Amino acid sequence: FVWDFHGVLEKDNEKAVIDISNQVLAQAGYKERFTNEDNERYYGLKWYQYFERLLPKLSKEECLTFQAACFKFAEDNLHILAKHIKPNDHVTYVLTEIANSGSQQIVISNTRQSDLIWFLESIGIKEFFDDAHIIGVNAHQTHGSKADALKDHLKNVHFEKIIVIGDSEDDLRLGKEVSGTNYFYKHPHRKHENTRNADYVIKDLRAVLDELK
Repeated sequence: FVWDFHGVLEKDNEKAVIDISNQVLAQAGYKERFTNEDNERYYGLKWYQYFERLLPKLSKEECLTFQAACFKFAEDNLHILAKHIKPNDHVTYVLTEIANSGSQQIVISNTRQSDLIWFLESIGIKEFFDDAHIIGVNAHQTHGSKADALKDHLKNVHFEKIIVIGDSEDDLRLGKEVSGTNYFYKHPHRKHENTRNADYVIKDLRAVLDELK
């Protein structure tokens, strides 16, 4: 089972993103602020791309500088992240059932490795993932691909079946590239574009447990 982290195993991290971004904007002397509507509209983008849309006159390099400032601010103010982020509905139950089945669980995210481990610990689910199967791609800074990272991770391992659970088209493309079965998790409160790459569309993570039957 290959889990995307943000928006699947956790919820409400996007609130921390907006909170941190607006504080960094204030420190830099900008009057512009992200709104709740921006939060919904930009969900799933890399962090610097939020700034590209809010401040279109800035260069990509300047937006990347804002992104770096946000990472630093988040590291220095972990209480802001902890205030917002929570485990998603039924996550602990689902991960426990899969662990008890003897299946391997992998978590992958665009965030940095150290941050991903902290996220897992902060919502109390680190115990379900061996360090060797926690993949922090760091795509926000390296522009690496989750698909490439997962393919590299799996190149010397054989699994009877690969199940990918994600909430974006990138996650579903990742699943296709590793010949996996794709579960597209639709957030109950968020509109999603139609998808052509999902084998299953779910609104409740417990539906993934059908794979254990």
